[in-house]
Amino acid sequence: MNEKKLLRSNLEEIKGIKKLSIDNIKIINNFIKNKIVCTYIHTDSEVDITNDLIGYKQLITSYLVTSDIELCLYKEPFIKNALNILEPENPIKIKEVDVFLVPGVAFTASGKRLGRGGGYYDKLLSKYPDTLKIGITFNERILQDLPTESHDISMDYVFTNDKYYKSEI
Repeated sequence: MNEKKLLRSNLEEIKGIKKLSIDNIKIINNFIKNKIVCTYIHTDSEVDITNDLIGYKQLITSYLVTSDIELCLYKEPFIKNALNILEPENPIKIKEVDVFLVPGVAFTASGKRLGRGGGYYDKLLSKYPDTLKIGITFNERILQDLPTESHDISMDYVFTNDKYYKSEI
């Protein structure tokens, strides 16, 4: 088992608070004001942030297309895709985005991200190199360091329940 897989399997399911602090929500809402924002539809192991977002120009999300993810309007109804993740049932494709809100299994304070595996987000984010990338996770999921590969995309900021970090990368 490689190092990333081992880390994923060792991170316990988070129990307890699954929201960001009011102060962190305010900071994120300032970042996204009048912007096209790509958020995620949270799973049980991710921070639920979408209902706290206000002031954006347009809210979008991602959906699975074969081995890639594409952008679409954030619009119900949602269905589970082949990866067992919710996405819009009838995606309306979008190309433009100003800010990505990105979930992760773990992050470092410097912006490194450990995803679920497969590199889906890394492929998507690499198409938008100048777009603001904000990682969202739990305090318990900030690690000292993470293994990285050449294709891994780092975050500009990482927000946890009650802290946030600006990337050094």
